[in-house]
Amino acid sequence: MDPELVTSLAVAAALGSVPSAYLVARAAQGVDIRTVGDGNVGARNVYWQVGAVAGALVLVADLAKGAGAVLTALALGLGRTEVMATGVVAALANDFTPWLRFQGGQGMAVTLGILTVLLPAETLVAVAGALAVLAVTRHWDASWAVSLSLLPVLAWIAGRSADLVLYPIALLPLIGAKKLIDRPRARRARLSAGASQAQRTAGRSGPSGT
Repeated sequence: MDPELVTSLAVAAALGSVPSAYLVARAAQGVDIRTVGDGNVGARNVYWQVGAVAGALVLVADLAKGAGAVLTALALGLGRTEVMATGVVAALANDFTPWLRFQGGQGMAVTLGILTVLLPAETLVAVAGALAVLAVTRHWDASWAVSLSLLPVLAWIAGRSADLVLYPIALLPLIGAKKLIDRPRARRARLSAGASQAQRTAGRSGPSGT
């Protein structure tokens, strides 16, 4: 294996594995983001459970992880296939980070960072479409799923090469697969949060001692 490819994959794994959401939530409020909200180690959960500034910071960090991995591969002069493989490694390292016992995020922002480098105009249009659909439907997952699924079509219309047209088809299902894997954890996190809220409510409304 070429040393440049080894370096690229190692950088992608290192960048992708940084648990941005966990670190920001810990630093901001001492919260383990895996135990609140839906339990996802991602920007959206941090936004709702910690705050807008923290959520935005995680978003930027995760975008940079994906973009940085691909830009490193390009800077090393790797071919298109190796560059795309580097992006996949960054996404998988984010999803299954060893720093959190392989309980990482779902890779949405990391994937957008990767695609912003390789398909900048198409990704911008897809993100704008997702935000527009979200504003109407208020359904997060459906909005992004519908809009990002159009990326291959947008790439084809733009006259991109076949590998770039197909790349989102290979990359985006990783997000859906990780959501399915995380579903039991999300359910447990919601139940735990509901139980904690019920206990706090009972404590406030219970009879006072005399």
